[in-house]
Amino acid sequence: MTKSFKIVISLLPALFLISCSSENDNSEPQIVQEQLDALVGTWTLVTYEVNPPQDVNKDGTASANLLDELDCLSGTLVLTDKLRWNRTVVRVIAAPITGGAFGIACGSTSSDSGDWLFLDNQLLLEKGAEGTFAISGTTLTQTVGDDLPGVRKMVYQKL
Repeated sequence: MTKSFKIVISLLPALFLISCSSENDNSEPQIVQEQLDALVGTWTLVTYEVNPPQDVNKDGTASANLLDELDCLSGTLVLTDKLRWNRTVVRVIAAPITGGAFGIACGSTSSDSGDWLFLDNQLLLEKGAEGTFAISGTTLTQTVGDDLPGVRKMVYQKL
């Protein structure tokens, strides 16, 4: 074999790699249209779970879901096709009283927004401490895991 032929053979793998580079090569995660269609829309707060369960409305039945106890508690999460989110929620005020009981009431309504992305079957809300939501069908679940005065989990449903 001639020396020039050996050089050409040794350069072929490098030429092959250069010619096979993708024009769409970017490090941004891509969301497919089907996933986008499933996520975009208005999601309604259906569970605001606390531990231990409380009887805030004094009906004799304690519930872990504060939506069963407080008529004033509500929330919505809107996801747009521009990968933006906006959430409006009534804040919960909880203060320990005694023996595992808490004084719980609705606070002010707050709104916040930011960018979102979908990665590994999870919705990630960016900006602030918004967190991660697991997705199952038409349900988004954010598990915080705190006991009162914190929240255990919040569940939004696309209705």
